[in-house]
Amino acid sequence: MFRSILVPVDYSEHSKTSLRYAAELARSVGATLDVVHVWDRPSYASDAVLVRRPGEDHCSLAELIQKNAENDMNDFLGSLALPLETKLGHRLLSGDPAAKLVEELRSGKHDLVVLGTHGRTGLMHLLLGSVAEKLVRLSPVPVLTVPPAARA
Repeated sequence: MFRSILVPVDYSEHSKTSLRYAAELARSVGATLDVVHVWDRPSYASDAVLVRRPGEDHCSLAELIQKNAENDMNDFLGSLALPLETKLGHRLLSGDPAAKLVEELRSGKHDLVVLGTHGRTGLMHLLLGSVAEKLVRLSPVPVLTVPPAARA
């Protein structure tokens, strides 16, 4: 039924929970997991702004942010105990998270999305929006959301 499952992560506990759910589902149906983190490049992070860490060459601020995102992804995946037979790939994308994920889903490579929700309500939801809500509305494939209560 499902061949490839997209799992967007933000490195939170909610993401860990949704990835565990996705791994169990993928194992049971023989699907692969594609773990994706979308980082939104700040407007001030132009390629003209150079930074340098001690002992390293100069790089743009955007490159530094991407390197940090890659390190965060590796640390995140390393902190999980997933079943050994889990077929997992991971990538980073840059842009508005909801728009980038919908674009990715429209490419036709995935059959399902599994993602955690933060359970924000009221003003916090209004101010921050919800990637999960946008994916539920705009995704061309089914979306399985894992609420915070699922951690218990």
